[in-house]
Amino acid sequence: MTDAPDHPSSDAESLEKAAQKHKAAEDQAFADKLAKRPPPNPVERAEIKKARKRTKARAQRIAMHIENRGEAGSEVYPAHSDDEGHEYRLADAFGTRSRQFVYSMLNGLGKATEDHSLDYNFSPGSPNQLAFNAALAVIDGVRPKDEIEAMLAAQMAVANIVLLDLAARTRGAIAGHRYEGDGIKRLDVLGNLTNKFMRTYTLQVEALARKRRKGEQNIRVKHVHVYDGGQAIVGNVSHRGGRGYRKIERQGYEPEREKPATPAISDSPSVRSANKERETLPVA
Repeated sequence: MTDAPDHPSSDAESLEKAAQKHKAAEDQAFADKLAKRPPPNPVERAEIKKARKRTKARAQRIAMHIENRGEAGSEVYPAHSDDEGHEYRLADAFGTRSRQFVYSMLNGLGKATEDHSLDYNFSPGSPNQLAFNAALAVIDGVRPKDEIEAMLAAQMAVANIVLLDLAARTRGAIAGHRYEGDGIKRLDVLGNLTNKFMRTYTLQVEALARKRRKGEQNIRVKHVHVYDGGQAIVGNVSHRGGRGYRKIERQGYEPEREKPATPAISDSPSVRSANKERETLPVA
């Protein structure tokens, strides 16, 4: 008497079909839920109309496709067939005429935006087209004037990506660990790193603003009142005073004070003298 042969492959196929059927049912239920949503109300329709108009008026940011070709590496290419025109757009987005600089920046951005969520060692991650194009949009939006500004824009984009990931991990540490032992240590490390990247991003924005100002300090005067006979003076004004100190003269915005009138001489023809007889003296 022989035993009945087992059919593990048939059981696996049955489980796979059941899982696919369950997933199809969930997808259909979700689609039905979306179809039952009400239309936007009048206020929302008006805001949508305004947002559509403003969005269409904005310049379209540059974007690229990334294809992982295995051992050959990742291939980055535009969505259209005009490769030369796309190179000009890239050069304009990075504020340069150097192709080598553009290729170097694209290579660095590709590696900096790779997905390492399923990677626990130092091996290359998988290409992340979404994060890569988001970084390109930041650089294109900054509109760099030269290579220095392009590098600052790229650093700002990458710092923001890392910052968002650290913020998510910090929230996970708050929700999933107890405030003692290793839990508090992990929260302390993630919190410090998040704070450092926040400060780094702010410093990068300030550095870009300083470079574009070229170190000049702008003085903005909103209101200056000048009265009759006065002069408006903008800037640091100082005059020498007596005894080695400085005395600030009357500012142009102060009202001019009326000078006291000189006391008039009496119209009487004479005044009394100081002698005993109190003789009258002629008036000079």
